[in-house]
Amino acid sequence: MPKVKFKYNINNDAWSWVSIAKDKNLWGLDWNFQVSFIPKNLLEKIVNTEFLEAQNLVRKYLENHPLKIYRSTVVDKTILSLEGIWGTVENNFFDTFSSLTKKKIYRDNFDCFLTTGFVCIDNAEKNWFMVSVWHSLPFSITSICHELFHLHFLHHYYEYFKKKGLNKEQINNLKESLTFLLNEPEFSKIILVEDIGYPEHFLLREKLKNIWHTNKDFNNLLEKAIEIIK
Repeated sequence: MPKVKFKYNINNDAWSWVSIAKDKNLWGLDWNFQVSFIPKNLLEKIVNTEFLEAQNLVRKYLENHPLKIYRSTVVDKTILSLEGIWGTVENNFFDTFSSLTKKKIYRDNFDCFLTTGFVCIDNAEKNWFMVSVWHSLPFSITSICHELFHLHFLHHYYEYFKKKGLNKEQINNLKESLTFLLNEPEFSKIILVEDIGYPEHFLLREKLKNIWHTNKDFNNLLEKAIEIIK
């Protein structure tokens, strides 16, 4: 059975900060709030600096943070808590998810890195994702399922949707909207906090939900989704 391994990596954390700071298109989320944890002088440098240089600036900031030891303790304890809670639902999630999508989970292990930023993002090329140290445990469990859904979707369907004529933006919109499935009864013993999604995807999520309730076949849902999103 696949396993999620929880870790912290300062370079990945810095990458997360820069990724969010440089992307104001957060599908309807308030960018100013999402970067409010970054000191204003540092944020200005990140926005006006090349990505790798900005990542180095953030890493140095984190390495020299006055509360570094305290924050590291919080990260370590959060990892222990996530390992314990996620371990109680992990097998159930992967079994349910594989059955629902009719696709085998494509890896034996996934890395979940903690971030000291607010937004949980993934790195599909390297098959890892993030949860925020500032979020509650139930919220983070939903985030884990949400991000695993993304990685699974992109691995199995990205090229398929490209062949069907969808562009990258359309595929990403579909990727984000399909996570409405996490709120369905199939995952009711796993998800404690609703997967809300992004404001800009609300209508698409509702349309997909209506299709699913009519015919709970994942392949049919995908085909209908292509018709809607094109």
